[in-house]
Amino acid sequence: MLDKTILIGAGFSSAVLSRLIKYKNLTIFDKARGPGGRSSTRRVDKIGVFDHGLQFISPENVEFTKFLDSNLQGHIKKWEGDFIDFDNGQKLIDKKNTKYIGINGNSDFVKNLISVQSFYEKELISINRSDNLWTLEFKDKSIEKCSSLILTIPFEQCQKIIKPLNIPLKFNGNMEPNLTTMIALNKNLSLLTSGFKFTKNSILGWAANETSKLRPNNNDQLELWTLQSSTSFAKKKHKNYQIEKKEIMNLMISEFFRVFNITDIDVVHGDIHGWLYAFKKENFLQNFYWNKEMKLGICGDWMCGPKAEDAWNSASKLADQINNS
Repeated sequence: MLDKTILIGAGFSSAVLSRLIKYKNLTIFDKARGPGGRSSTRRVDKIGVFDHGLQFISPENVEFTKFLDSNLQGHIKKWEGDFIDFDNGQKLIDKKNTKYIGINGNSDFVKNLISVQSFYEKELISINRSDNLWTLEFKDKSIEKCSSLILTIPFEQCQKIIKPLNIPLKFNGNMEPNLTTMIALNKNLSLLTSGFKFTKNSILGWAANETSKLRPNNNDQLELWTLQSSTSFAKKKHKNYQIEKKEIMNLMISEFFRVFNITDIDVVHGDIHGWLYAFKKENFLQNFYWNKEMKLGICGDWMCGPKAEDAWNSASKLADQINNS
């Protein structure tokens, strides 16, 4: 009998599972060109590195810290500097919590955790179970079979895939979009801050000084920033994102320049990425799902919280359940 487990998704949850599940025959499939999911990194020749998804990981749980230390030592480092709540009296935020980033980019969190065979540019479109086996159909018309299936894909995608199964898993709420602009400037802004959080700005939600991350591949003649939108701005703009990329990017850059009174500085590189499913901020009903009879598992940050630590929590609890089944 076929004894094979397939994980759909190559983000942080799946990477954690690949380390914790005791099954020997594990394989990952993902629709993207490589691992990372929302921990993706954009690398631009002669410019540098932008974390256009996950900005950092700041552990609160001791066990999570131990997991990072034991599995990612040599691949992550502390992100030093001040982090400012700009709209709340410019107060320092999270001063006591260590912020970890990937040495070469935040995709390091995922690609250096994944420890099993992985296949990319494989978009799952349907699943079916019969004779104690799962049959998976992909967009490229290929078929895969397995005895156990684990889905680590975003909320809305998961809901669509499992709908024909009629399993008793409640889906409430939705994931929020985000728009991320990446810029390189020809001069140093002298802001002396690693990151700014915005709570009242209609366009910006976060600004990260990528240069402060001291990545080896960053151009030291430029200053790099990642600008993430407010949720309200992303909701207004994401539907037309594909045809209005340049206009949306320019709006975000202009607002960043306005807030910090930036003049006489040129943008020598600009790009934008749209996240349709960036995070879920409420309606967390359960940490994970495991159906022992069907050998179907589901996990992800959308089940229990919006942070990477929540993805670890969901994946580690699912792994425990599977290992003890």
